[in-house]
Amino acid sequence: MTDYKGIKGFTIQNVSSDPSNPILGQIWYNSASGTFKGLEAGTGTWSSGGNINTTRAQTTCAPDGTSTDGLLFGGAPGDLAVTEKYDGTTWTEVADLNLGRYEIGAGGTPAAALAFGGYSSPDLDVDTETWNGTSWTEVADMNVGARGLASCGTQGAALAIGGGRVPAEATVAAVEQWNGTSWTEVNDLNTARKYFPGAGTVTAGLAMGGSSAPAGPGTQALTESFNGTSWSETNAMNTGRRSNAGFGTQAAALTMGGDEPTLSAKTESWDGTSWTEVADLASARTTSGSGGSSTDGLIAGGYVAPAAINISEEWLKPASTTVTITTS
Repeated sequence: MTDYKGIKGFTIQNVSSDPSNPILGQIWYNSASGTFKGLEAGTGTWSSGGNINTTRAQTTCAPDGTSTDGLLFGGAPGDLAVTEKYDGTTWTEVADLNLGRYEIGAGGTPAAALAFGGYSSPDLDVDTETWNGTSWTEVADMNVGARGLASCGTQGAALAIGGGRVPAEATVAAVEQWNGTSWTEVNDLNTARKYFPGAGTVTAGLAMGGSSAPAGPGTQALTESFNGTSWSETNAMNTGRRSNAGFGTQAAALTMGGDEPTLSAKTESWDGTSWTEVADLASARTTSGSGGSSTDGLIAGGYVAPAAINISEEWLKPASTTVTITTS
């Protein structure tokens, strides 16, 4: 019969007080209380946030936000330049982008964000803008315009990943890297795609799902990781999807919503190795803006047939907690 040590790699300890730094999944016997205890992972949930002022889809958030600190910019219908700031309760309009557009790539925080690429009728965009907490400033252009691209990084070091590019907005695998001054082409994705989110940094990036079809919907469950030089395919998501939202790091990320091709509320959590389904969004949606970490994040706006929506949701996952183990 397999024992606990064989499964977890350590025995159940008999201790007079709870350990100060237990390992997730560890069980011990507390002799003072006469109970078995263990460390249990927190469970993440979505809750309602404040409504955005300008209803929109195909919109973007600064990726390194939280449930109480968000920056939302651009979107459709129309080529929106509207920027809104979130404080955990209320969205407030602040200074507009210099160029109104949608399906924009992004890096940085709500206080120091980067916006690049996207679509401004009738053209794909190469424009890059930086946000200083008060206003947007145009800086160096991308080498090639793109829309529906994945993105990650900071205001000073970001990746523009795949997307739809000319001619005819073909789906591409091309990747560009921003160094705070200019854009440089780096190694391509293994699989060309668009309409998907990224997470992480320029030396530890993640690309999640999307569509590889040159035209039409299509969905992908593919996950690829970037080590600063090249992309590697890793374990796929449980559900293929496009136009999904996502945020986090290469080792701890979330993706949510999108088209499967039907509208989805599913959320999946990435631990650096595999994907696990967790709590659904309250409202299935696609083409939303999102930002945060695997424990604290935000999704805003998006599309639910037949129109764009103005609702936001907040993601919180509490820290692991010590629990008493009982039997019945």
